[in-house]
Amino acid sequence: MKDPQAELTVQYFDYLAKCFPVMCASDEFHFLPRAEMASQYYDQLDNLDRHRIHECLSTLKEFQNRCDLMAAHETDLEKLTDLELLKANAAGILIELEMKESWRYNPLLYLKIAFIGLDHALTKPASEAEEKEHRVLARLRAMPRLLEQAMNNIDSVPKTYHEAALSMLTDCKDYLTEISKRDADASDRLLSEGLQQTWSALDAFRKFLGTLSPVPDQQFVVSALEATLNDHFRSVRSLPEVFQIADDEWRENLEQLKKLQANIDPGKSWRELYHAYSPSDVEKKDTISLYQHEIERLGRFFREHGFCSLDLNASLELRETPTYLRSVRSSASFSAAFSADVREKDFFYMTTQLEEQRGKEAAESVRKRLHREYKFLAAHETFPGHHLLDTVRRKLKNPVRRQIESPLFYEGWAYYAESLLSEYGYVSNPIEYLVDCKRRLWRAARCKIDVGLTTDMLARKDAVRLVTSAGFSPEEADYQIDHFQLNPGYQLCYSLGRYEIMQLRETYGMKMGLEQFHRQLLEGGELPFHFIQKRFKALNRSGTE
Repeated sequence: MKDPQAELTVQYFDYLAKCFPVMCASDEFHFLPRAEMASQYYDQLDNLDRHRIHECLSTLKEFQNRCDLMAAHETDLEKLTDLELLKANAAGILIELEMKESWRYNPLLYLKIAFIGLDHALTKPASEAEEKEHRVLARLRAMPRLLEQAMNNIDSVPKTYHEAALSMLTDCKDYLTEISKRDADASDRLLSEGLQQTWSALDAFRKFLGTLSPVPDQQFVVSALEATLNDHFRSVRSLPEVFQIADDEWRENLEQLKKLQANIDPGKSWRELYHAYSPSDVEKKDTISLYQHEIERLGRFFREHGFCSLDLNASLELRETPTYLRSVRSSASFSAAFSADVREKDFFYMTTQLEEQRGKEAAESVRKRLHREYKFLAAHETFPGHHLLDTVRRKLKNPVRRQIESPLFYEGWAYYAESLLSEYGYVSNPIEYLVDCKRRLWRAARCKIDVGLTTDMLARKDAVRLVTSAGFSPEEADYQIDHFQLNPGYQLCYSLGRYEIMQLRETYGMKMGLEQFHRQLLEGGELPFHFIQKRFKALNRSGTE
């Protein structure tokens, strides 16, 4: 006899994989699941025709209704949790496509789909060379249609996205040049034609963006924060409560920074100490070598300190950020493999060639920050942060939890992972504690701004003061705040997610032991935290933890 919930699960993920094959195969689009069937469509691009989008929204609402009907008659906690997770995932897509309507104002969405899709066609596992050639050509030929949809859909663009899209267009053209030099030979007429058609489509898209007058970011406030927190993340916290959590974290770390500053050098401010710090043992190393060594060190350390029961052996490669992403990705970022196929790798991307884009002074500032914070950044992105979390998720037997990520859990775990460095004694130097506290202060500021500006609990001038207090210039502060407001709900994930993990740990960590607590937390999937609490209570009652 067929299981209706299992059938619904298969239908949900397969439907999304067919509608949005690139976005489902990439972790760049946090509102969509990692629907595994997307690997069957490496020769297709997502269809963002507005009629198709509205059709998809109606279908997602039907899926939510079916989840509600099943949940009304379900008593098993694990099955109820899966239904809740499916509903929350659908809600995230509805918020992005129906409430925020990012497809109507964000040109980066289309460029990322186009070129992440091309990258996947070139690099994802293939049974034979002919299969890879077919899907590369197919996606190149589909790009003009996708960019035409962008021009039909977009009617206004915020200034930040407009500038970023123009920069990304340049990077995309450089990427096409790389492909043509690397993969095309004189006899490959079809590939040459596909590249030329894509090049022409990019030129048309640039001309289209040139006809638009960018809208000031502050006029482009997107009111989706409360829906994101309640419906997508399924948090039981109110917005004032989240703001208070961030405010407490801000005050705690500011006080700790002052104490560290007094102990290290009373004659200098903590900001001066932070910016002057340059680890003597790493200064002469190039950034890639520094991080490669650190990743290996972190892996060894955490295998010996409570994470040996989790698989840390998945393939991870450190490399330069792909050319087409270099202007829109942070200087250090993680990109998870799509499947559990051993031929796929996780990537830790770093952008070290920055002078051309940002100028010599800005590039040197970024390099110093990457070297100053290298232990914490590497832990956040690799061990025991994102890389570990994604490795565990891809191997879960439960198909719902294997294919769904939650930004709240995802970023909360990586932020929590950073704090283990001090707790476990991986770092012990007071100046490294100061670096850690400075990073925490910045996380708290972002959470306060994310919530505070939307709810009027924080005036913009106070938001600017928070960012400058965390060590940024007023110009950088304005840019950061505008950027946060265009994507409400993401910046709070770090502080709130870590807070929820710490709350669970205080209740269950001693009973389970930290090693078992971490294993049960990760192997349960990226669930809403009140469902993790129910799960831990059940484990505690059964005595199986």
